[in-house]
Amino acid sequence: MGAMIQLAEEQSLSGWLDDMAVHPLPGGVSAAALASAMGAALCAKAARVTLQRRPQDDTNHRTDLVALVDSARDNRLALVRLAAEDEQVYRAVLDAGEQASRDRAWQAATEVPIGVAEISQSMLAGLATLENVCWPSVRVDLEIGIGLLEAGVQAGLRAAEANLRQWGDWAGVVDLQLRVEKLRRQALEEGVVD
Repeated sequence: MGAMIQLAEEQSLSGWLDDMAVHPLPGGVSAAALASAMGAALCAKAARVTLQRRPQDDTNHRTDLVALVDSARDNRLALVRLAAEDEQVYRAVLDAGEQASRDRAWQAATEVPIGVAEISQSMLAGLATLENVCWPSVRVDLEIGIGLLEAGVQAGLRAAEANLRQWGDWAGVVDLQLRVEKLRRQALEEGVVD
């Protein structure tokens, strides 16, 4: 059972943070996934409030905002799953014995931060309409949500790149490197990373 499932069912947020401060797991990618999930939730809240406050005749914006609320929910759930999955896959890295087992473990441990970065980047790309029409009382929530999603992109890229450097020259690394390079280019173009 992953840390996030335990967080929801058995453990307080304070206990989860205590574990993070003391134990090898949960780690930074789990924290980044949770930060991005909170960012997605704040963006969804800003979209919902804007939908409630904007005139009914603004159908183009309404369609985009309804789609954003739905996508934010799906992305938030996926990010929470990735936070739990990160603990499981990184534990496999710590426990891996022979080389083949280590390679599979590193591959899985690299997939998770790439997933966090991809989902966060996708959410950021879908916020243009909301940024233009956001109801003023929730603009700060949107801005904080954007910051948390940007942190998810940055942390996901940083962790994936670190894993790839540590992993070495295994053949399975090429596809992951291409995904990371594509994400980094997109994040650079959009000003999410330097």
